[in-house]
Amino acid sequence: MARFAIIEVNDSLTIAQVTPGQLPEDTARQERGALVDPFIYRSYDHACEVLHGMQLRDAERLGEHASLI
Repeated sequence: MARFAIIEVNDSLTIAQVTPGQLPEDTARQERGALVDPFIYRSYDHACEVLHGMQLRDAERLGEHASLI
């Protein structure tokens, strides 16, 4: 069964497939990135939904910060 993790690589969030028997942290290191979400997702689509939500929250925070300047 495929599992997926959200990682950061080169200042970008992305989804990586976690190989069976491997920890998500190991997958992130293998991709030369960092694990940004401790959860493992059973479908790529679910991981995409969560990633999209993260990106929306970041954009909202940046927008709020910009309006304070």
